[in-house]
Amino acid sequence: MARKNRQRLRKKFVYFFLNGKVHKVLKLSRAKDEVIAWSYLDKKRMMYSYSQVEKNMEKAYSVVDVSKILGRHRVTIEEYILQGKIKKPQKVYPIGNPESTWSKYMLSESDILDIHQFIIDAGHIRDLPSRSELQAILKHNLILYTKTEDGKFVPVWKAE
Repeated sequence: MARKNRQRLRKKFVYFFLNGKVHKVLKLSRAKDEVIAWSYLDKKRMMYSYSQVEKNMEKAYSVVDVSKILGRHRVTIEEYILQGKIKKPQKVYPIGNPESTWSKYMLSESDILDIHQFIIDAGHIRDLPSRSELQAILKHNLILYTKTEDGKFVPVWKAE
């Protein structure tokens, strides 16, 4: 039972951004302080210090994750990408078969903030989190709300 509780507390990441490049964890050893990851842009295996990855990495989000965070449908986000309305994010592909037709977009936190700004500029702000709410969601901060007299919930904190 204690082992299960400890294992659940570990933060597991598969995809991450480091130095603006998307990586996939192939092997991770906290004891040896090393991460072996596949760099999709460089198309080769890279070895990093686990502590440096933890300190400097940005989490990678799939289109489905971004659509849940922003409250938009996944197809809408994909249309923004395909129509060139937002910067094209990096793709991940099967490592054993780079020429495969299967691929998936991975977005960084800065990409999500850019999409958020595009949606605001386009005027589609209904049910969209504010920028400070979005930053809190991405950093897994606690979001506190208060209920106004007219029944609406308003966030009451300053994002870091």
